[in-house]
Amino acid sequence: MLGARYVSPTRFTFLIVAVIFTMLAGRELYASIRTASISIVAERMERGQTVPNDVAARYAARTIEVVDGRYCRSDIVAAGVTLVLAQLDRQNVNINYDAWVAAASDARRYLQHALSCMPTNSNFWLRLAAVQSAIAEEPLQVAGMMKRSVALAPYDESIILTRFYFWNDFTHATLSAASSAVDSDLTTMLKRGDRCRVNATIKAVSPQLRPVLDRVWASVGEGATARLRQRCSG
Repeated sequence: MLGARYVSPTRFTFLIVAVIFTMLAGRELYASIRTASISIVAERMERGQTVPNDVAARYAARTIEVVDGRYCRSDIVAAGVTLVLAQLDRQNVNINYDAWVAAASDARRYLQHALSCMPTNSNFWLRLAAVQSAIAEEPLQVAGMMKRSVALAPYDESIILTRFYFWNDFTHATLSAASSAVDSDLTTMLKRGDRCRVNATIKAVSPQLRPVLDRVWASVGEGATARLRQRCSG
């Protein structure tokens, strides 16, 4: 009788592992069901399809479920980022300040959650820096976020050109606090970037960024300058 009730350590371990995997699979399925509509709406936005404001607002509000549920699956997190940033972009601070503040606060909270899941995502650091700057541009804080974005994606042309948009909008104090990161992005952009995309990006340079760009441009050498001055077809 004792032998019949005996369970070997190997079988016991297998049973424990099986239970754990079943629980994890159940959680993933539950997460997929709860966030399916969020992912669908986000995908429509990313494809450039029209999403009415009331629908966008409703599903942006549902991203709180991702935070509260502590879901960290990359596809779920990324869909939420799309929604909260789109909701913030749709607000007009001059028309409805309270709605803008709420959207900015929600976006910041969600991006903080996203980075707790994926701390090496350069784009999320960039977006958090942009949102924080819109709320209150604290130079050292914003500069720190931008430095992390640069460190994590120093040669990705698309994100460098996106970062330029924000460098171009930041105050002199933030640019000074992040000077090494700014120099790195501008140098890489001028030396390695596609000349047509770079020239299109730098058509309008803010007064605070212009001296920095001119200094970096002078330092990259005549070869880079000559390349950028070539005409783009079309």
